[in-house]
Amino acid sequence: MIQTFFSLETEPLAAEKLFNIGPLAITNAQLFAVITGAFTVGLLLLAARYSQLHPKSRLAYYVELLLDGIWGVAIGTFGDRKTALKHLPLLATLFIFILVGNLTGSGMLPGVGTITAVHDGHTSPLFRPFTTDLNATLAMAITTIGLVQYYALRELGLKKHLRHYFASPLYNPMNLFIGINEVFGELLRIVTLSMRLFGVIYAGEVLIAAVGQLTGNLGWLATIPTVLLEIFFSVIQAYVFMMLSATYLSVAVGGSDGHKAEGEKASAT
Repeated sequence: MIQTFFSLETEPLAAEKLFNIGPLAITNAQLFAVITGAFTVGLLLLAARYSQLHPKSRLAYYVELLLDGIWGVAIGTFGDRKTALKHLPLLATLFIFILVGNLTGSGMLPGVGTITAVHDGHTSPLFRPFTTDLNATLAMAITTIGLVQYYALRELGLKKHLRHYFASPLYNPMNLFIGINEVFGELLRIVTLSMRLFGVIYAGEVLIAAVGQLTGNLGWLATIPTVLLEIFFSVIQAYVFMMLSATYLSVAVGGSDGHKAEGEKASAT
């Protein structure tokens, strides 16, 4: 555990290993990610079962309301219903999965961070929110940017997609320099997407733990404002990740007009 300057124990930076499946080490963040994913899929399937024109199920109603909000974001970003509908499953998956992962942090779900397991004589939490593990946020960022490149290649083709980075004539040193910077910026998006999500959610976990330890027996009461603040930032970070992913997609498949939209969205967030 990390020791702070006032001698408090907080969430370790790295996820802790629980057991091995052959050569593969399974961490508490990976285990909880699988459980969270299975729970989320099950919940959405249940909502789909009760979905109808006028939903009588509250679960179906709230899920449809959430998807309608994501649909509105997609329409506003792409400006085209057909393109928005094509990318809606990706955007909805990112938002819901990240939101559920964010909301399962310490103090928000019983047992997370408190139930422990012993591995090789070391005691560690059995469950850890996967968005507090940089490996998990990095994997989501790589997957997202990889899909952006895939959709861009499929929509525009290799030659037209390369023109997105390298202007003609290519033998012009300035065009080549700008193109290399554009490619580097594309890779940098992976870093910004993963670090933003990890940094905010991990900081919230540390803050909740610190406030709880500082206030002793009244920790449960003192952490309530911090938990509410963490819930707010959990929603915001899931929205920002989804919005930036939609913007990157719009830029990639929409050509040069997307640069202006990207700048506007970035300044807004």
